[in-house]
Amino acid sequence: MFTVTLRCGEELSYEARSFLPRVGDLVPCRHHGYCTVEMAGGHVSTGSSGPSVHRARPRSQRELQEWLRQRPVTTVQALRRHRFTLRMIAVAERDGLVDVDLGTGRVAIRLHRQPLHLADEDHSLTRAAGHGGLDHIRKEGHASTKR
Repeated sequence: MFTVTLRCGEELSYEARSFLPRVGDLVPCRHHGYCTVEMAGGHVSTGSSGPSVHRARPRSQRELQEWLRQRPVTTVQALRRHRFTLRMIAVAERDGLVDVDLGTGRVAIRLHRQPLHLADEDHSLTRAAGHGGLDHIRKEGHASTKR
């Protein structure tokens, strides 16, 4: 990277030497609109000495849960706008915290978190009860205890 220093002290970086303005040239300044070049031709390595990029820290799973308590139904887009990553949303779905409809982008918090195998067993017992299955089991149990 090649740099120039403006009269106000601002430093501008250019990728190629051929883009560098000459001393005395009027160039756009981030702070003043336009400033004159005071010094030109500096060369900066592109290693760690360059400007650092400041990024917001990633949101935590706890923050996702707190956010969803306020808004139990939302969209993937709304979560992304609030710095929740797609990876975090996918993990939350896998862990049973939320239901995600990828077709519509709808995300809803799960009110009751049960392991999947328990929910399936409860469902099969409910089906059996609807067809007299539990009554049949109870009658057999009573009959066997009387013998």
